[in-house]
Amino acid sequence: MSVERDMSAKEINQFMTCARVGRVGISLKDGPYVVPVGYGYSDNKIFFHTCNKGLKVKGIRENPKVCFEVDETLSDTSMYKSVIAFGTAEIIDEQNKMIPYLQKLIDKYRVPVEFDKYMSERNREKELESGSICVITPTKIAGKKFENRLL
Repeated sequence: MSVERDMSAKEINQFMTCARVGRVGISLKDGPYVVPVGYGYSDNKIFFHTCNKGLKVKGIRENPKVCFEVDETLSDTSMYKSVIAFGTAEIIDEQNKMIPYLQKLIDKYRVPVEFDKYMSERNREKELESGSICVITPTKIAGKKFENRLL
């Protein structure tokens, strides 16, 4: 039996917290642009680290209305989950405001260590100066899941 249904808010929060890759959709003058990102999700906000130059940041600065999508599927498509969020993106360049978000990303994608210890192995100032954090505040978020259950 195949069942597709809307995900509950609790299911969306759990999925958004645990999934590893999302896609941010940006409106450029020449058309849409979609790019995969490693991201974090906390306090109903989506965030990711990005270089502070390039098409993605330029597009967000010109039009902060974005779409963000996360999905997961089995190779035979007998099960999938998908969440789409629409919202407004903000680019954070101030280093002291970036650090809490960077710490959350370090915790998610690396062995959890404090930001300063993690950065001691790198050029801290260069890393902080070359990057930004993009924070998306969703205005609408919805999810679907599909399960194909054989009886």
